Amino acid sequence: MKDTKSLKTNILYQRVSSKSQEDNTSLEYQRNRLYDYCKANSVSNTLSVCDVDSGANTERIGITTIEALIRNKSVDTIYITKLDRLYRSVLGGAKFINLCLSNDVRLQATDEPISTQSPVEMLQINMLLAIADFERSNIASRTSQGKKSAFNSRNRAHGNIAIGYKKTNAGMKVDESKAEIVQKIFRRYNKTKSLTDVKKYLVKIGAKTIRDKSFSRKSIYNILKNKVYTGYISYDGNTIIGNHTPIISKRLFTAVNK
Repeated sequence: MKDTKSLKTNILYQRVSSKSQEDNTSLEYQRNRLYDYCKANSVSNTLSVCDVDSGANTERIGITTIEALIRNKSVDTIYITKLDRLYRSVLGGAKFINLCLSNDVRLQATDEPISTQSPVEMLQINMLLAIADFERSNIASRTSQGKKSAFNSRNRAHGNIAIGYKKTNAGMKVDESKAEIVQKIFRRYNKTKSLTDVKKYLVKIGAKTIRDKSFSRKSIYNILKNKVYTGYISYDGNTIIGNHTPIISKRLFTAVNK
């Protein structure tokens, strides 16, 4: 009879939080560390799974794939470089670890003395999950405070910069070439009251978005509704006059949005 445990898959899991991290060596470093560890410890039958997503997201594609394999009794051990690559929240991490334990699935970290082999190591896992959760909460709190501080200083608090402006160390400044397009959009719509007409007009004059694409009806609509062009900024349901220079007069904005 064949050993059913030897037929199970060993998961090599890697995660980074964003595309910017994906483009550097983070995923590559994790992948190399995991492969080297498995080679040194004669671990075979491996499957590499990775995510580019937040560690707090329980619906990551890679994680949901692993969970399905675990429930199917197809997994022997999950290898990670560090515990925070797996989860950064106590609740999510605890649920995942309980799923592993109830299905006889081991966890093994390569860069930390972490595994699910003993009560002491389980205590370490729970402590590290708590620390990661605390760190994540602090980051979220500092980010929120930074946005509020920027807004109270009458600067853009968050989000992409609206077409017609550009980011500088002194805040948003008018991008003359794009600002002219915004002005044409408002004037044309005020004259025709038709998004379709404005769209056709922009195609005719060869106007493009920041990403060098043709304007859609939705993008035109969003521009026409954006109060930033009259000198205002908004955050968390509040609107105040910003430090940037208006592109559109309040009178024209009101006429368009009447």
